[in-house]
Formats: sequence, C-alpha cells, structure tokens
Amino acid sequence: MEYYSVNKPELCPKCGSGLIGTFLYGEPAYSEELMNEIKVGKVILGGCCIKGYDPTWRCNDCKTEIFQKEIV
Repeated sequence: MEYYSVNKPELCPKCGSGLIGTFLYGEPAYSEELMNEIKVGKVILGGCCIKGYDPTWRCNDCKTEIFQKEIV
C-alpha cells in the first residue's frame, strides 16, 4: 500500500508514530546542523539518483514511505 499526503504528516498513517523524517535528495552540503538532523531522524538521505517518483517522507519507526500528493 502506498501512502500520500499534501503536507508532512504529523503521524505515520500506518503505525501512528510521530517520528517522520524528510528525504533529502542529491548531494548535500554537509554541515553540523545537517549531521544532527540526520542523526535524530529529521532528515533522511535519499541518494543522488532522482527517479521522478520518489517518496518525500518516511516513518523512522516502521520505515513506511509517504509520497507528497500534488494539489491539482
């Protein structure tokens, strides 16, 4: 099952956890702040290859990926 949201969800739609991280794609400019955000799960490195159909967020507890739904 795929999950979609217009905005970053406060809770995981699968397990209800509030630990949702945002994917960062491409090659990041590493800083102390970014490293801390990665460490606590606010940011998740998504890799440098963008396929065009990539998740925007992920639950840090159950690893459920959440895609951003576009408003049409």
